[in-house]
Amino acid sequence: MKKFIVIMITAIMVLACLASCAEKDPTGQSDDTKAQTDLVTVAPVTEAVTQDEEDTGDYEADLPDEKFTGDFNILCEGSFWSTDTSLYKEEASDDPVDNGVWLRVDKIREQFGTDIMVTPSADTTSELRKSVRGNDKAFDAICARMPLIASSASNKELMNLYDVEGLNLEKAYWDQAANKQLSIGGRLYYTVGDIITTEDMCTWVMMFNKRLAEIYDFPDLYKVVTDGDWTMDYFYQLLKTDDLSHSDDATWDYEDRYAFSTHRDMAYGFFYGSGLTFVSKDESDMPFMNSSDQYAEKVQKVLDYSLKVMREDNLTLDAHKWVHVNPWATVLTEACFREDRAMFYAEVLSTVISLRDMDTDFGLLPMPKYNKEQKEYTTFVNPAASLIGVPVYWESVDYARRSGVILEAMAYYGHEFIAPEFMEKAIKGKGTRDVESIDMLKIILKNRQYDLGLINNWGNISTGYSDLVFNNKNSYANMFKSGKKRADREVSKFIEKLNIT
Repeated sequence: MKKFIVIMITAIMVLACLASCAEKDPTGQSDDTKAQTDLVTVAPVTEAVTQDEEDTGDYEADLPDEKFTGDFNILCEGSFWSTDTSLYKEEASDDPVDNGVWLRVDKIREQFGTDIMVTPSADTTSELRKSVRGNDKAFDAICARMPLIASSASNKELMNLYDVEGLNLEKAYWDQAANKQLSIGGRLYYTVGDIITTEDMCTWVMMFNKRLAEIYDFPDLYKVVTDGDWTMDYFYQLLKTDDLSHSDDATWDYEDRYAFSTHRDMAYGFFYGSGLTFVSKDESDMPFMNSSDQYAEKVQKVLDYSLKVMREDNLTLDAHKWVHVNPWATVLTEACFREDRAMFYAEVLSTVISLRDMDTDFGLLPMPKYNKEQKEYTTFVNPAASLIGVPVYWESVDYARRSGVILEAMAYYGHEFIAPEFMEKAIKGKGTRDVESIDMLKIILKNRQYDLGLINNWGNISTGYSDLVFNNKNSYANMFKSGKKRADREVSKFIEKLNIT
């Protein structure tokens, strides 16, 4: 339970950040009268990383008693998702969360004799490349969103974190799912944990309007989830409830009432909720593009389902269809949900914060499963989340130990100092409004995908899939065929550049 509480706290970190990942980094036929989708039963391609719900983990840090000279400089993306202020605060604050960040800075200064500092950059990839080529050893660590830090890894500019002395990545304040899914050939170039919280805020979730659920006599959705019946078929049947969607003039726009409010990233919501990933890994922990008939059949079924849900104008408000009205996705989708014009709302978890003052009570749900045979509810982490790495120029000197020890301490003290204040601010502030929603959040955060295929977009397969849904096209086989050769080349080149055999 302690493990969940920590994740719960960190998941709702940035009160001021009301925009979704889609706003910051935006990465489209079946019979309408058919109440259920004809989904084939296919086992998930990749098994989600699971933890026992009551797993307390090992949070006791083994920090050395030693001092380090100089500032500890972290290259980061500045104010993008508040990366800089999540890592560094110059002084104490009346805001308990900000003060927790400052307390961590102060504790590390006192314990290790070094000051945390951040160097903001709009282009961390170029900035690190320049630093590595000049071997100026300007940065002790880098913290950047997933695609950017992956690019730095492919440029051979990051160390294998398993070689960084002082890091104990088995500790519970490091995300074990991230460690497993982001590794390549047993090497790990970037990961995340309690050191920063954007991976929690960027976790894709479902919300539902309790007032509308009562009006339309919906069943206890929490029980539906815990009974294992929360499937895509079940979700679609609820969306088709009579009069749940409504337009006065039958011309559907962003001001009407919908069963579902979301945007184009929901294509990934259904995809990952079905247990799929764009890239699989073999027994040697090497990534590859899955081209099996079983995989392709399942993807096609999920695509057909997504088109049915997302492209029926009278079911779903897709904010990205209305960018000419407002380019920021959550402005329209959140308004629809907040004004009781949508029964369901899917977005990243940080959106829960912006809904804390919503008049109508709402609850949280995981993504619906592919079918009842699927064991776990799964979701994905939007690539706007930031990860941590260590520049490669520390590989040849003992100084890498300094980076390892300080990053370890930051993750540990992030758990110790910042997490309790998140609890006060987020939980007592009723970011979630009932015990059942917290139980749902346990389920959501328990099985998350950090998909190398989505992060690296090899062969444009992941964006190609999203484009199919958005543009109402169901030709997955053609899209995959056109992109697979390129994807295979890019995967091979990525592995080759990292000198992994």
